[in-house]
Amino acid sequence: MDRMLLWNLVLFFSGSQASRMLAQRNAEFAVDLYQAVCLSQKNNIIFSPLATTLALAVVQLGAKGKAEQQIRQALKLQDPATGEEFSVLKSFFSAISEKKQEFTFNLANALYLQEGFAVKERYLHGNEEFFQSAVKLVDFQDAKTCAKTINTWIESKTDGKIRNMFSEEEFGPLTRLILVNAIYFKGDWKQKFRNDTQLMNFIMKDGSTVKIPRMKARLTTKYGYFSESSVNYQILELPYKGDDFSLVIILPAEGVDIEEMEKLLTAQHILKWFSELKEVEVEITLPRLNVEQKLDFKEVLYALNITEIFTGGSNLSGITDSADVYISQVKQKVFFEINEDGSEAAASTGVHIPVIMSLTQTQFIANRPFLFIMKHNPTESILFIGRVTSPDTQKMKGRDLDSL
Repeated sequence: MDRMLLWNLVLFFSGSQASRMLAQRNAEFAVDLYQAVCLSQKNNIIFSPLATTLALAVVQLGAKGKAEQQIRQALKLQDPATGEEFSVLKSFFSAISEKKQEFTFNLANALYLQEGFAVKERYLHGNEEFFQSAVKLVDFQDAKTCAKTINTWIESKTDGKIRNMFSEEEFGPLTRLILVNAIYFKGDWKQKFRNDTQLMNFIMKDGSTVKIPRMKARLTTKYGYFSESSVNYQILELPYKGDDFSLVIILPAEGVDIEEMEKLLTAQHILKWFSELKEVEVEITLPRLNVEQKLDFKEVLYALNITEIFTGGSNLSGITDSADVYISQVKQKVFFEINEDGSEAAASTGVHIPVIMSLTQTQFIANRPFLFIMKHNPTESILFIGRVTSPDTQKMKGRDLDSL
């Protein structure tokens, strides 16, 4: 029985109805993924809804029947299937991937095929047309060489931040096709933080504290203080140079559990937050940290009722005529860093959120668990979403701790 592995590492009409609809669907899918990831992850979380969308779209291009329908439903695509969504997704990804001097953003795709394995020309052409996927031939029988080849490609597309994604044990004699996508972002803050050589106490989810490096700034930026369902919280938006991307941090008030905040995490809330923040002067204190995580997305997709592509009877006949081709694994690895310079990573209706603006000096001190979203502003799409509950001091750079 042939197996296919799917790995991922991680509209452009502003103000139009199509753009708003895509933003809504993107946010809904991101929230669905987040809730599913929370079922198995108790501490820090980071993943890329954008990379997951791209990976599923590449599979959908060759899926038929129930397999295709499950992916379409998870991605919130309209019925019946017309194929037009691939042109829309192409425009969507092209808008996000537009090259500019102010930042580096790479979204790369590759198909690794077993030498001699018959993949349909129409599928290969579609991947090149819609997703600009590179096609590379390898011999999966030589597992060690395959792992090195694919890991080298991933490292090159993520500036070396994602390493050793594969081990040779993850390839077998039945491996025929691997779909890989890598996402990488590096940008400087529009307004930089000042260098600070002090440590801050971070109150972790279990109530214990850990000392971590901090960074501070007094900036005029988008901010809001919200109160609903007995939950008070602050939201801060920090734009990167060029204003195409922003980091949004959602900080529950002291004494509010992160789980209570997560109950308010809906697509409607997210899009409301994006639109209702106001420019104010804020005294900001943030932890300087990096988060790296590798997630098994097979369980996550199962929770979203994407099951057919993992069974021997799945219909992926748009990819190949070979019988019993299926996906055995889906994994995503993300690296995300926040420091003084910036970050490095690999209209909705029906909701009213009262905003409270303080007349005193506004402070935003992220010394406790918080949620974060990295978004592309022109499309309002979510590149990364996650939470920080327990900063891992073991992963911090030497300059962060040893010099303090």
